[in-house]
Amino acid sequence: MSGYAELAVTTNFSFLRGASAAEELVAQAKELGLSGIGIADRNTVAGVVRAHVAIKELLPKEAGLKLAVGARLVFADGTPDILAYPASRQGWGHLCRLLTSGKLRAGKSDCILTIQDLLDRITALNLIVCPPQQFKPKALLELLARLNKVARGSIWLGTSMLYRGDDSARLARLASIGAEADIPLIAIGDVLYHVPERRALQDVVTCIREHLTIDQAGRRLEMNAERHLKSPAEMVRLFRKAPSAILETQRFLKQCDFSLDQLQYEYPDETREGYATPQQALVALTEQGMRRRFPDGIPLKVQKALAHELA
Repeated sequence: MSGYAELAVTTNFSFLRGASAAEELVAQAKELGLSGIGIADRNTVAGVVRAHVAIKELLPKEAGLKLAVGARLVFADGTPDILAYPASRQGWGHLCRLLTSGKLRAGKSDCILTIQDLLDRITALNLIVCPPQQFKPKALLELLARLNKVARGSIWLGTSMLYRGDDSARLARLASIGAEADIPLIAIGDVLYHVPERRALQDVVTCIREHLTIDQAGRRLEMNAERHLKSPAEMVRLFRKAPSAILETQRFLKQCDFSLDQLQYEYPDETREGYATPQQALVALTEQGMRRRFPDGIPLKVQKALAHELA
């Protein structure tokens, strides 16, 4: 039986979208016998740390479950969602700068990204394009060609089987588009929770997000409870008409050669030109700031607070 890695996993760090914690998803992935799990939250890498710690603390090294850390890039210009996973430490830097750029443009809890942002920092990233339920083949082909031109060998076309009624026809369309664009098809489960029973909670958070009651939500809710982690055997069965899509999950996982273990805290150099020590610089700069902030005299309460903090 082929191995399978689930590379489209949303945690509850995708606020009001994911319905399971990273720790639950990691434990279930191990229980199901997956070879890997990719954590990709919506325009954030916030969920990857919990997954990283869970794998290190909950599972022995020989468990065989590899973690890929990334993000689900959601664009403001109509581009389909793209899962972005660093291939190296350089790729991690590019992904973090990309997300930072998007967040600096937006208000609190938002992120504004365009496809050009990704193209500007695409080096050392492995990408899975995730077409929406309804898509235009021509536009999708143009996007794949544009990505492939600058990152050949690092682009995949994601496809899922979620019992929505048109799975087989959709798979055939995407396989045809992938072949025309010379982009491999890759299987994804588009996971929102670790077990089917968590679907009820996912419905509730959807209602909160949409400001609706459960009776009003209608088609905004998932039509079934299939957005959970599945075993390799089940995924092989679902993709029996496209077995290469399962094999591609292993190739993709192998190309994600980055771990959070590679990160080490790099303390910035102190800015203290003209001062003997960083502390002297801090005191002098603070005094300058106080005089600017309180030109008519520094309140005694402020003087006491600053003296306490500097000490």
